[in-house]
Amino acid sequence: MAKKNLPSAVAARLKGLSRPLLLALVACSPITLPAQIPAVTNAAPSTAASRAAYATFAMQHPGDPARGQQLFTNVQMACIRCHTIDGSSSRVGPDLSAIGDKFQRPELIRSILEPSSTIAIGYDTTVLETKWDEEYQGVIKQATEGWIELMGWDGKLFRVPTADIKTRQATLMSYMPSGLEASMTRQDFADLITFLESLHQRTIASTNVGLPDALAPATRPVMLRPFLGAATRFNHPVFFGAVPGFTNLFVVLEHAGKSWLVERTSAGDSQTTLLDLGGVVRVGGATGLLGLAFHPQFAQNRKYYLKYQILEDGRIKTLLVERRFTPDFHGDAGEPARELLRITSTTQDHNGGCIVFGPDGFLYLGMGDTGPQGDPQGHGQDLSLLLGKMLRLDVDHPAEGREYGIPPGNPFANQPGARPEIWAYGLREPWRFSFDRDTGDLWLGDVGQDRFEEISILRIGENHGWNVFEGFNPYSERRRRAGENYIPPVFSYSHRDGVSVTGGYVYRGGRNPAMRGRYICADFESRRLWAITQTNRTLASIVELGRAPSRAVSFAQDPEGELYLVGYDDGVIYHLDLADADPSPLEAKVLAETAERIPVTWSYSLEDPGTNWSQPDFDASGWLRSPGGFGTRDTPGTMVRTEWRTSNIWLRRDFNVTTNAVQAQVRSLVLRIHHDEDVEVYLNGVEVARLPRWTMGYVEVALSQEAVRALRPAHNLLAIHCRQNTGGQYIDAGLIEYFRPTK
Repeated sequence: MAKKNLPSAVAARLKGLSRPLLLALVACSPITLPAQIPAVTNAAPSTAASRAAYATFAMQHPGDPARGQQLFTNVQMACIRCHTIDGSSSRVGPDLSAIGDKFQRPELIRSILEPSSTIAIGYDTTVLETKWDEEYQGVIKQATEGWIELMGWDGKLFRVPTADIKTRQATLMSYMPSGLEASMTRQDFADLITFLESLHQRTIASTNVGLPDALAPATRPVMLRPFLGAATRFNHPVFFGAVPGFTNLFVVLEHAGKSWLVERTSAGDSQTTLLDLGGVVRVGGATGLLGLAFHPQFAQNRKYYLKYQILEDGRIKTLLVERRFTPDFHGDAGEPARELLRITSTTQDHNGGCIVFGPDGFLYLGMGDTGPQGDPQGHGQDLSLLLGKMLRLDVDHPAEGREYGIPPGNPFANQPGARPEIWAYGLREPWRFSFDRDTGDLWLGDVGQDRFEEISILRIGENHGWNVFEGFNPYSERRRRAGENYIPPVFSYSHRDGVSVTGGYVYRGGRNPAMRGRYICADFESRRLWAITQTNRTLASIVELGRAPSRAVSFAQDPEGELYLVGYDDGVIYHLDLADADPSPLEAKVLAETAERIPVTWSYSLEDPGTNWSQPDFDASGWLRSPGGFGTRDTPGTMVRTEWRTSNIWLRRDFNVTTNAVQAQVRSLVLRIHHDEDVEVYLNGVEVARLPRWTMGYVEVALSQEAVRALRPAHNLLAIHCRQNTGGQYIDAGLIEYFRPTK
């Protein structure tokens, strides 16, 4: 069998290897270290023990980001061959320009040590075998009915005519090889991780009210309490909902294909299998058992509907099927499923995750563009396809050779060349959506591409812009049509606040009248929870309600309007206890500026000043004076105005506050700081923070009430000692108060 896109020398070595090993090896050429990098001292074969040792070292030791960047960008190291860091996504691997926003240090470590454990959506390896026994492999960059375009490890593009393809296989293996750590010292590895950790999306200035600069915290956050017993846990659940007509019977879907019935009784929770589609469902990042909806007449017909993906002839297909419960409503009837819809995906990307019955009694199905990344063929804008659309189906009246009917009023039912199922379009990945039970508004969380997530309210026949727009911002001119009306979202946020939106519900419960009418949603990765209000689909207010204990994959609403959250990682179903939540946004007032906006003068000493140096009455008249921040310019995310290269620095700075800021209005006091490395912070001689290691940018650290009490009217002193151990170095800090404004 001939293998395409392989250098002849590499191909010769592959003879006789198993396919999994072959796929790992061809991803990149052999890795050698550049001359300026120290020689490898422990390049033993990769084992579980060696990977654990590298992970432990990288977690316990700081890295030098400048040296990590040198490792990353050296061509022989292979990272820069496969990944961009400029936002272009022009190579075979995902762009990493904002990877520090998406993943924390432990996840970055795992992504290198175990590259196939979590493959970025859209970057799995596709293997094509032609009728002439030629094999092509790579990451799909474009695909049409007539051809598939792959990019290989060397960045070259090649097209294979669809008519020539005998088999197609999407592997659950990363194009990045395992064992990379064996080509680095442990310190090299820590340096590389630290560089990746430093990559963040740039702040994007916007005057659009729906893309706010800051998302204020709520005065009192929501409490998230486990809803089921401690022994009731699930394996990556994606859906939770009450069985209609019951107050104590619930269904939980697991990503890998299993669904459970959970019954709450006075004796405790019981958990039984509803249906097991393990082995049927194709499991992956954007594929699996994803959605469930109960028929509006469930009490009479016992019908429910599932949405999931399968792998068939090398292609991923999204299925919508109808099943029935048993007459006692405590299990699946075991009857053959009725398949209503089967949609072929272009790649494994963005299959949508939700099905919901609307107040009109019809079934709404959100379908993603299915990729490749960036939707290069414009699926979201193509009305001849079901991809990138919101569909509306009549499941009760099959017609015209289909297992469903077209509801009257579907906007494109009579338009030549358009699919009659389409209700709205221009979507990328409609993961979760819901209807406001009071107004009938259809709220959607549409997962973004590289920069923005969005929350929208959809209406019949509308074009919501993908891939011409991403959020409020232009994305591509290729599919733009003159005179087209592209509907903007209600709310959009950049990847500094989260990278994968999870749509929720408008709260209509009775436990907290102040929360009624607010749309509650979250970000899957950052776990932030938000409460939104809108007027005529324009953002009126948004506050951060808190953070979920686990990645927030889905929400649920019970008959009383109370809300629940599905924790993907810990397998816990949480009740959002909104009874004591206060959605009034806290206002922020800067008490002491950082160097981010203006030069701020500090007194400083590079020699140990002895005892009492942090006290207000200490004589620091002999100290040097210079503007902050202090450090080396090669340290990421810094605003260096004064170079500091010694092991220690002691800083003092005076600032004044108004009387109001130290009285009852003060809600919380926050230290805004960027430190590399260990730091101690004092306010008027009182130690208010002792922070080890380093940050990769400016962070906010909530201070105790003791710190609030240390704040004085008028004159105050902020004092800092920072200790440098290895790698880059930097110190700058300021103070912010969050308070509830007076009425």
